[in-house]
Amino acid sequence: MRRTKIVATVGPATSSPAGLRGLLEAGVDVVRLNAAHGDMATHAANAQEVRAAAREIGRMVGVLVDLPGPKMRTGVVRDDAVELQSGQPFVLAADAAAVGDEHHVGTTVTGLSQWVRTGDDVFLADGAIVLRVVSTDGADVITEVVRGGTLRTRKGMNLPRAEAHVEPFTERDAAALEMALAIKADFVGLSFVREPGDVERVRAMLPRRGARPSLIPKIETASALDNLAGIVSAADGVMVARGDLGIQVPARRVPLLQKEIIRYCNMAGRPVITATQMMESMTRAPLPTRAEVNDVANAVLDGTDALMLSEETAVGLFPSDTVRMMAEVAEAAEAWPRLRHDPTATPGLDADQVAWAVAHAAVQAAEDLAVAAILCPTRSGQTARRVAAFRPSMPIAGISPQPEVLGPLCLVWGVRPLAVPDTPDPDHQLRVAVQAARAAGLAHDGDLVALVFGAAGPRAGSTDSVRIVRA
Repeated sequence: MRRTKIVATVGPATSSPAGLRGLLEAGVDVVRLNAAHGDMATHAANAQEVRAAAREIGRMVGVLVDLPGPKMRTGVVRDDAVELQSGQPFVLAADAAAVGDEHHVGTTVTGLSQWVRTGDDVFLADGAIVLRVVSTDGADVITEVVRGGTLRTRKGMNLPRAEAHVEPFTERDAAALEMALAIKADFVGLSFVREPGDVERVRAMLPRRGARPSLIPKIETASALDNLAGIVSAADGVMVARGDLGIQVPARRVPLLQKEIIRYCNMAGRPVITATQMMESMTRAPLPTRAEVNDVANAVLDGTDALMLSEETAVGLFPSDTVRMMAEVAEAAEAWPRLRHDPTATPGLDADQVAWAVAHAAVQAAEDLAVAAILCPTRSGQTARRVAAFRPSMPIAGISPQPEVLGPLCLVWGVRPLAVPDTPDPDHQLRVAVQAARAAGLAHDGDLVALVFGAAGPRAGSTDSVRIVRA
């Protein structure tokens, strides 16, 4: 059983029923709907198709809606592409409607001339083109091309530390969040997060009752790195967004920052996704490069909960093959022995010390007795998350009658979400959990299994009991 989860982005290459089913059959655990592209009605329809396909193949699959954030872009370029040469002057014009050429281009950023200073670098097209600010002329910014390349229409623009000037939650974000709530998305990805308050403001917009998606901020700005502990504490998980992060800080630091963020999330018991260009060559080629295979394997060895595919499955020629290849690499990396860590050593992130201690004791007992599986009947999903944080060697089952509890567990390392009938009798709940594990092939006649759960009561999320039984 692969423990590391796979997140795949839906796009033109995979938005058909057959394409979506192909992703799920290849091993996708969470489907990502990127609200920066496409319309909300299409994303909602894709979510419905994903869930229908998941029911057909008998699996639980999570849905993540990624909010677009305040994306800074260049404007329209004549003939859709111009070539910029290193050393030439180039103007970033305040007129967003200006048609760009080899001398200038408009931008969506109002007040750009007030932000920048002489010597600042401006990155276009995901950093492929680098401009250096020379001066300003009214509202226009005069630059010199440091690294040339092909500039196409409406490409991304990035200015390190520009987040101080940008509101992270836009009108388009509000529309995407409304759609995410309407489809009962399991996760919402937050762009351009700078501090814990950015997460808390979005959480305040969620309904007080009913299904509430887990909030997954992207660590993609220098400010987010400065406030990592607070953001992780405020969030339900995080994403290491290596593309924008590699522009905000020197690219040589990104591999080390990836390890640092993953380790911190592991210790805090928060799921973490590693994203961006993991198997980018498979967008056009049937096999990945050796460097990409190493990248995926190293993210698994770092301790990531999930790996994410973007263009590879959104517009790639081999989306299902890419998922299968990623799954194979992840499984191979998981076979390598690694040290288990102790999340209880991270202070202040979860005050329920009893629940953490019980989860720790359950994992230790499970390892000592070599149980077949650890079963976590849960009303909130917290029991399964806490057990998974200790990275046990045996499978974990998150067991609940509630889809809104099972969906978010699709992202958590090593957890197999299992749906069961609802029953008010606590003892019957445990018998049902064992039956579900047997039906899923996680345990067989005579196997020992560990049951970790909270005693009956009003407070969901409190883990206080362990039992070792025979299946």
